[in-house]
Amino acid sequence: MNDLKSKFPNATFQRKLDLLQQNALFIFQNDWNKLSEIKLHLKGTDFQLKVWETLLKIPMGQLSTYGNIAEKIGNANASRAIGTAIGSNPVAFLIPCHRVIQSSGNFGGYMWGNTRKTAIIGWEGAKTHSEI
Repeated sequence: MNDLKSKFPNATFQRKLDLLQQNALFIFQNDWNKLSEIKLHLKGTDFQLKVWETLLKIPMGQLSTYGNIAEKIGNANASRAIGTAIGSNPVAFLIPCHRVIQSSGNFGGYMWGNTRKTAIIGWEGAKTHSEI
């Protein structure tokens, strides 16, 4: 909430429960197979949007590297810029920036903390391997 208030200092915030919110929560709580059906309207540079779109193609339970993402968007020398674009991802989990690690195998940074990144990667790996 503090992050939202700092980004939108002139806004007023209200807690509202409506059908749209309940449907979104239902997807997260019950049916993980429908996550790809969620439509996102994002604001970013063309480069950021291209990076975020590439992240959406990383399958659940798998990882990629900053360098691999740079190659996929056709700019092999842009690993650092890829990291910056990933770091500015405004949507946790739905745009799976947590699936990108350093080529050394280190998990690297994560806006919402490395403990959470490690937990999500582990959870996704366990979920996908238990379905095999």
